[in-house]
Amino acid sequence: MGKSRRSIPGAILKAPQTWLALVTVLVLEAGYGAWFRPPAPLFLAALGLGAFLALLWPVIFIRSDSFGRRYYGLPAAVEEGDLKRLLDRCEPDFQTPALACLALAHRIRNEFKAERFHDEVDAVLRNLGELARNHVELRHRAQTFGTAAQKQTMGRMLRGQAESVEGALDALKKFSGNLTLFDLQVRDQAEIDTELKAINMGLQEAMKETR
Repeated sequence: MGKSRRSIPGAILKAPQTWLALVTVLVLEAGYGAWFRPPAPLFLAALGLGAFLALLWPVIFIRSDSFGRRYYGLPAAVEEGDLKRLLDRCEPDFQTPALACLALAHRIRNEFKAERFHDEVDAVLRNLGELARNHVELRHRAQTFGTAAQKQTMGRMLRGQAESVEGALDALKKFSGNLTLFDLQVRDQAEIDTELKAINMGLQEAMKETR
C-alpha cells in the first residue's frame, strides 16, 4: 500500500543539504589550515572536530522536516495528489477524516476569494501533510519496534492523531455552509480566519506529542 520505504542512508546522501554541510566543513578545514597555518596538534584537533561535525550531521538532519519530506515523498509545497498518496499509508481512522478535510479545504480554496484565506488553507494542508507523515512513521514504529507497553503507548498516540484530524474536520464543517456569502462579510471573514488558525494550531499540537 503506497510507496515502498526508502533507504535512510540513501535519503541522507542524496539530499543537497548533506553535500552543502560536507563542503562547508571541508572549506572551513582548508581555510583554517591555509590561513592560520596551525601546528600539527591543533590542525589534527581541527580535523577531528570537522569529522565529529560530519558524523553529527545525519543525526541532526534526520530530525528535520526536510528529511521527512524527502524520506516519505512529501514535497515542501503540499499538492493534493501527493497528500492523498501519503494518506494511503495511514490508519483508516486517520485517513477517512483527513480525506474529508482535504475535500473541504479544496472547496474553501475554490469559493473564497480573500488571499489570507488561501494562505490559511494552504497551512492546513501543510500541517495535515506533516501530521500524516508523522502518523506513517509512528505507525511503522508501532508495527516494527518496542515492547508490548511501548506498542500500546504508540497505539494511543496514533488514535490521538486520528482524533485531532476528526476535530479539524468538525471545525471545517462548522463554517463550510455558504462560503461565498461569508466571503462578502468582514465580520464572518475574521471569524473564519480565526477558526482556520485554530485548526492549524490543533494539528501542530498533535505533532508535538510524538516529537
